[in-house]
Amino acid sequence: MYIIELFWILNTVVVIGTVYTLQDFDVTPSDSEVDPGSTATIRCRIRNRRGECVWLKDGEVVGRISNKFFFEKEPSDGDCSIRITDANLEMDDGYWQCQVTQASLEDPTLKSENIKLTVRETPRPPQLEDSSIQIQRGSNFTTKVGQPTKLNCVSRKGNPPAELKWFIEDEEITAMANQTNTTDIEKQKTWQAVSILHYTFQKIHNGKLLRCVALHKGYDTNSREIHTRLDLQYPPEIHLEGNPKEVVEEGKSLTLRCLADANPKASIIWKISGHASVHSIREELSLSPIRRSDSGVYSCRAKNDVGESEELEITVDVIYKPEIRKIEPYPYVSLALYSSTQLICEATGNPEPLYTWLQKMPGEMLVWQDRGHDAHLVITNVTYNFQGRYICEARNYIEGKEYKVQSEEIKLDVTGSPQVITDMTITKDTVVVEKNEDATISVVFCSDPKPDRVFWEWGSLKLDTGSELARYAAAEHVEVRHQDECYEARLIIRNVESSDSRKYTIHIENFKGEEVYSVTLKVREPMSMSLVIGVAVGSIVILVVLVVVALFVLKKHKYLLRRSDGFNPDTESEMGSRRSADITHNGRAGNAVGAIPPDALYNTPKKQSNKKVENKRYENLKPDKNDNRDKDHLVYADLDFSPLPERNGHFRDRGNRHAVERTEYAEIQFPSKVTEHAEI
Repeated sequence: MYIIELFWILNTVVVIGTVYTLQDFDVTPSDSEVDPGSTATIRCRIRNRRGECVWLKDGEVVGRISNKFFFEKEPSDGDCSIRITDANLEMDDGYWQCQVTQASLEDPTLKSENIKLTVRETPRPPQLEDSSIQIQRGSNFTTKVGQPTKLNCVSRKGNPPAELKWFIEDEEITAMANQTNTTDIEKQKTWQAVSILHYTFQKIHNGKLLRCVALHKGYDTNSREIHTRLDLQYPPEIHLEGNPKEVVEEGKSLTLRCLADANPKASIIWKISGHASVHSIREELSLSPIRRSDSGVYSCRAKNDVGESEELEITVDVIYKPEIRKIEPYPYVSLALYSSTQLICEATGNPEPLYTWLQKMPGEMLVWQDRGHDAHLVITNVTYNFQGRYICEARNYIEGKEYKVQSEEIKLDVTGSPQVITDMTITKDTVVVEKNEDATISVVFCSDPKPDRVFWEWGSLKLDTGSELARYAAAEHVEVRHQDECYEARLIIRNVESSDSRKYTIHIENFKGEEVYSVTLKVREPMSMSLVIGVAVGSIVILVVLVVVALFVLKKHKYLLRRSDGFNPDTESEMGSRRSADITHNGRAGNAVGAIPPDALYNTPKKQSNKKVENKRYENLKPDKNDNRDKDHLVYADLDFSPLPERNGHFRDRGNRHAVERTEYAEIQFPSKVTEHAEI
């Protein structure tokens, strides 16, 4: 209320008794836009208007023009607004000002602020430029990943200037750009809007659309855009496919792929370790069928104009069954006796093969003896036992399955002086026969060259093979089957006697040396009938003794058990006295029970192996002086009650009786002619 009164006071002038109000703006003009050819109205309203309304455009007075500019010079309501028809960029676009002239010297001249009337001019569609080089619509924009890039988006000949925004697909990146608006030199009163984008593109942006959108009310949809697809170049990055995690068996197929992620497309280079040349330039490397020669370390790398990838390696390990490539010496080797040699077997295979050397053993059955497990079989101090056929066996395992191959045979021949083969069961160093039987002594020996002479010798006698002498016959030595250069010699003695028990020595000779070997002959005498009967009787006696001993031990064991079941020293002492009186009554033992055997009175009992019997003593004591009975028949026994045996063979302690241990005596009288034994 006070503000309104003050406002009227300030705008009121008192002139010689008359109240005078100053004119002022009620509504001031403001910026506006208008489409070309349409009508624009710029509002301006004066309060207490007394002067005339005047409009200026770009500083020049505009008059009322029929069919163009319409406004009232002296409107009664103070509305000085101007109406502009058929708006035109060249004529109407500019800065407008509303003024009111003075009606008197007291009235100030009213002038509004310049406002902008914009007659819209639709700008050209936006255009992308790379360093002032225009990027054609629909083409790609090429740059390198990680390299800072500057792009321009230009909107020309628009009024007002267009607002420019940037997008990668639908992601707005306008914050990375700066827009400037300048007058378009090609067309007056229009603008050129330029937005400069500073951006570093990454690999993830490759192939996406980079969009520049121009916003302007002159467009049909209020926006126009231009876009380009990003062609971002980067060096190759590779990875391998087909890496065999398991072994690859020969004859199967293997495909390796070297895949490169690159822009522009990269060229592929395959190499094999140890080879200088390029193995392949294809992305896919196919090994079908794969051979053992394909084993190796394969490397792959990719290259384009931007750069080169790292090199990746893959190991191809082709497994295959064993094969024997070399066997030496083949097929025959001759060795001197007690010399040394080496048999060589070389096999290929993956995994590395295992070796076994086998020797064919003599005999009709096909039996091979294991001689070694190395590729080289070293034989030192060769004997005739090593003579024969040898094979090398190589084997490996593929996925749990065994694969085995055998070599050709090597024949090993031993030459030298004769040698007796003691490993043969036929050759024995001792022969045992019964008297009057025929004895045969056999010896197997080997000799290469063949023996010149073979003879037996014992005592002062010599007997060549193939000859006989009385009861002695030296059979002709014969070849042993299935064993080259080996022979069997036999000496036969008919109806041997005890005097034939001795050593018999065979001599084998050839021009390279001599071998001597002795065999002991033992002749056993037959057993006589009296000796047989004596042995039988002795066996029976021993058996009877064993039975008696067993019965005695059993009987004594029962006696000890009865004592351990209920023996009381005090009671037994009284009973012993009564029994003693009964036994000696009338000088006879009668049918007395409980008498001590005489052998127990004078002998120390034998210790049992499984029982502890300690300090049992029996002794003769002098008779009582007051006793008038026949003193020749009184015998006293000292019974020492030691710990009693339990039923299970252990002793129980008498300490649980709670009484002092003591020795009890029993008086026992035996008639002089009593032969029975009394038992206690």
